[in-house]
Amino acid sequence: MHFNTVFLGLVASASTAFAAPALNSRSGAVSAMADVPEWTIESFTRTCNEDDTSCDVSFGINTQTAPVTECLYTVTGAPASQASTADIECGPYTLSSNWSGQWGAENGFTTWSLIDWDSRLQTWPSYADHELVNGEAVTPDKSYAPQALA
Repeated sequence: MHFNTVFLGLVASASTAFAAPALNSRSGAVSAMADVPEWTIESFTRTCNEDDTSCDVSFGINTQTAPVTECLYTVTGAPASQASTADIECGPYTLSSNWSGQWGAENGFTTWSLIDWDSRLQTWPSYADHELVNGEAVTPDKSYAPQALA
């Protein structure tokens, strides 16, 4: 009986010695979202040629705090509807984009990065390929919460 009691005591104390450490409880977490109105992307349109080697992209950026900035640019590639872009200047904004087919080409989507360097704000509008019907504006317009850049 004494052996069993000692053995069980050793097993119990050893199991706590090898237990996973407790997670550190952090305090003071802050939201990365900026304390500004959402940005609305207005009348987003992508129009590609028949061979999908060139696409015109147009939309307005409405920050709710300044006049709408109209953006218009052309992207080329094969296929242009899936081509990445980088460092396109549009008013006070710098934009880049990247297409993803991570859930299969039939579920493809493009995410844009819009950065206002002066205000230190960024947002990531995203549209599924099926929303970007050739030459038709996406409806309804979509709004996105900007993130404050560190």
